[in-house]
Amino acid sequence: MIEINGRNSTRRGFIAMVALIMLVIFAILGVAYWLSSRLTTDMIFAESQRIKARNFAQAALEKVKINITNQYNMNNHDLEYPPRYTNDRVTKEYNIQFADGEFKVVSVKPYEQGGRRFYNVAHHSKGVKIGNYDIWEVTTHGVAKATGITAELRALVKIYRDQIVY
Repeated sequence: MIEINGRNSTRRGFIAMVALIMLVIFAILGVAYWLSSRLTTDMIFAESQRIKARNFAQAALEKVKINITNQYNMNNHDLEYPPRYTNDRVTKEYNIQFADGEFKVVSVKPYEQGGRRFYNVAHHSKGVKIGNYDIWEVTTHGVAKATGITAELRALVKIYRDQIVY
């Protein structure tokens, strides 16, 4: 009987050690899985905030395009921003805050390259002048408030002033 009891207590000790080792292995795997999931979740959240900031910057660009189109329809071609003179209406439209972010128009100016300014440029088709065009350089910022991530967008907007019909 002593041997049987000795074998049982040895066997119980062995089973307890195997159970403890398996528990430690599963705990390590669980912590590794948790850390991996948390890292993935953090990366997804950060990317969603970057997308949100880019979308706010794109919304600012769309606001500028609408304003340029409306001003050209009213025959106003002086659209530089910040303006030479105070214009609170445009400043309010170009700097808007939302609950989860904001957008801001940094500048709107005629595009220049190599000393050439693309403003009131003649537009020709097959050697015949058919109108004029302007190219505006627009710079906007978008901010996602939750993380403070910002996005800057620079774009060129080409506007045809008028069409000459013969």
